Amino acid sequence: MSKQSNFPFNLDLSTLDTGSITNILNDIESHLPLMESEGDLSQLLQVKEFFETELMVEHRLH
Repeated sequence: MSKQSNFPFNLDLSTLDTGSITNILNDIESHLPLMESEGDLSQLLQVKEFFETELMVEHRLH
């Protein structure tokens, strides 16, 4: 996994395993309907895409 990332914020993902990232994605999915503004929804979708990409980079997305 990536050591450092600047998008959307600086994060060290090296300690996250596949299960942790999957849990984050599940949490994001559950929060999507709660977003009140288009900007909030857009940002959350960017974060979701970021974590999905991280799983794909590691060839862990099935």
